[in-house]
Amino acid sequence: MTARIQERPQGAAYPPALLVNIIWNIFVIGGSLLLCYTIFQVTEDFFSLGRPVQLFAGMVALLPAVLAAFATLALLQRRPAGRYAALVINYVVMVMAGFVLLHLWGVFIGLDYISGAILQNVQYTLGLALAYALYWLAGRMREDNPLRLLLERVAIAIGMLSLLLLLWFAGAVNAAFSIISTYANPVVWLVTAIMIFSGLLAYRILHLGEYFGETPQQQAAWQGWLMLSPNVIGFVLFFAGPLLLSFYLSFTNDTVGNVPEIIGLRNYGEILSLQVGSVEVDANPRTALDRDYGVLGDIVIGQTRYVLGARDPLFWQSIRNTIVFCLMLIPLSVIPAIFLSLILNSKLPGMKFYRAIYFLPSVAAVVGTALIWRWLYDPTIGYFNFIITQIVGFLNSTFGVSLTDPRILWLTDQGVVLFSLVLLAGWQVVGFNTVLFLAGLQSIPQQLYEAAYVDGANRWQQFRNVTLPMLSPTTFFVIITTVITGLQVFNEPYALIAARPMPTAATTAVYYLYNRGFFRFEFGYASSVAWVLFALIFVVTLVQFRISRSNKAYEE
Repeated sequence: MTARIQERPQGAAYPPALLVNIIWNIFVIGGSLLLCYTIFQVTEDFFSLGRPVQLFAGMVALLPAVLAAFATLALLQRRPAGRYAALVINYVVMVMAGFVLLHLWGVFIGLDYISGAILQNVQYTLGLALAYALYWLAGRMREDNPLRLLLERVAIAIGMLSLLLLLWFAGAVNAAFSIISTYANPVVWLVTAIMIFSGLLAYRILHLGEYFGETPQQQAAWQGWLMLSPNVIGFVLFFAGPLLLSFYLSFTNDTVGNVPEIIGLRNYGEILSLQVGSVEVDANPRTALDRDYGVLGDIVIGQTRYVLGARDPLFWQSIRNTIVFCLMLIPLSVIPAIFLSLILNSKLPGMKFYRAIYFLPSVAAVVGTALIWRWLYDPTIGYFNFIITQIVGFLNSTFGVSLTDPRILWLTDQGVVLFSLVLLAGWQVVGFNTVLFLAGLQSIPQQLYEAAYVDGANRWQQFRNVTLPMLSPTTFFVIITTVITGLQVFNEPYALIAARPMPTAATTAVYYLYNRGFFRFEFGYASSVAWVLFALIFVVTLVQFRISRSNKAYEE
């Protein structure tokens, strides 16, 4: 690449796009410096986030100026790095201007109105379904069949007509006129011009690869990054940014309406503080601990009661509930998934239908399914207690025993409520795990089963000596994803249990985090809980990876 650059005449004129981009970089530098200065001049509390966030935002606002200055110098030296920096600047400016333009158009606010209007005219979507069915039917015909072309044209016509009717009755015309009316504001024209200008400039710079001596490998690299850019931008805006903010807040005493003050590790100290005390057997366990500690548990050894306490006992109780939830979820969602995948991997008729049926709970909305399960768990009219009553009545009448109908309080009994959550979560996860195991089964070479059959192995021996070892990587992945899902459980207890406050036995770590942050508005403390939970998930995942590396079965 260097040799190709050196072959160009030193006095060769710059392409017009580069000259325009250099001038544009000067405006970017000026705008970035002005934005940075404006941020640093804010005398208020910077959106109630404090001075550290203000300094960080100012430094981020300065990054475009630094990148534009580097791009300008590199372009003057005709270095490829300057071209890539210019592409990044123009592309990001175009995307951000697009977001601002959508906001000025009122698109984000109007989405609710449009979606509501579409739901009111949902009958027109039947035309789209009919168009798809006709097009699918045409695709099953021979290419030389004249009916195929006719069906395709009819399908396209029906689809276009249905879409136009749907947009018309959903208010698309009014929305278009509303967008046009926003151009009475000069700012809308300015943002539109910036978006179009930066987009065209990026497009022109893309076609200067030969001028900079671009290799095919470099071209493939920037094309790959271009395809990844929506995810990268979304990650930075909606994940990395809030993640850094929560990390900062975890070291503060941030609450609603107050400017956060840095308090160091005080939140983490309160979360993780434990104390062990001892009292006589008959004494109150609470007396063994300091005033600001609560009882977590106790054990009696001889004539002494040893008491374990914590400053935040509910946090530790939620961690315990979460771990127990995971330990129950793994066998309830992994073992049935293995046997279901074995059945669905057979050649019996209708297996494709049953694969879809078993996977449906994994994609169903948690809130909707939780409402159904809440009805199933009802102690009076629920089907679970009804089935148990019928079984108890059958056993008593048939075998002459005197069993008592337990009438289980599924969602209020402290000893049962966590198991009720696990049943719902396992029912939802087992379909997803079944699909993963099914993919693992279909990747096992058939020759292994044939060799085992020749050696005289029966079906159980084939399963134990061939299927399970070959499914080890899949099993490892399934267990990891199931554990992570269990450690992050929130939807099930929140949607299934209507009682507030949540029963202690059903309070999971994420729900406890949510309660501290959005009910008690202790954002700093809730952020600390979130990072402690992140550390727990990270350690558990790391341990699982270590165990997998030590297992020689995965290496085969």
